[in-house]
Amino acid sequence: MDSNDVAALLESAKLPEATVQLCLRGDLQAEWETLERKLSEAKQRGDRRLTGSAEEAALARQMRELEQQMESSTLTVLLRALPRKPWRKLVESHPPRKGNDADRMLGLDSSTFFDDLVAQCIVEPVLDAGQLEALLDKLTDAQFGKLSDAAWGLNRRDVNVPFSRTASRITTNSDGT
Repeated sequence: MDSNDVAALLESAKLPEATVQLCLRGDLQAEWETLERKLSEAKQRGDRRLTGSAEEAALARQMRELEQQMESSTLTVLLRALPRKPWRKLVESHPPRKGNDADRMLGLDSSTFFDDLVAQCIVEPVLDAGQLEALLDKLTDAQFGKLSDAAWGLNRRDVNVPFSRTASRITTNSDGT
């Protein structure tokens, strides 16, 4: 590879990105699960027609409405890895706590680092400091974990060229081979 090829690759280089879906109406999950259980019970009780009973249809409609509410209450967060130098600066600004084995293994203060990491990796939606704090305060630990795991992975894992067997089969078959 000559230097022009390297220059072209460097010119087109971009940091890895990932999206995380966060449903901000988690309260609806229990309601949906209750309806799902009722629908299953109704199906076991009765009407064996393909379309089911009126009760089943009503429950299914309610479930669909809840699914739409949950979908419209879902925030898609786009995260982007940090370049190497800002990453190192971030890690250095959160030194491990003395006597904390988890911190020692990670090489950073896990009680403060991940909030800053997530804040620095969020690209979309554009949030001011108050909105970011409000969002993070509304999340469950599991939801925050999804964000922080994605941000950590973007910065600490390698990028590999993906391969899809399904896409390969489809394109191979469509090429007439």
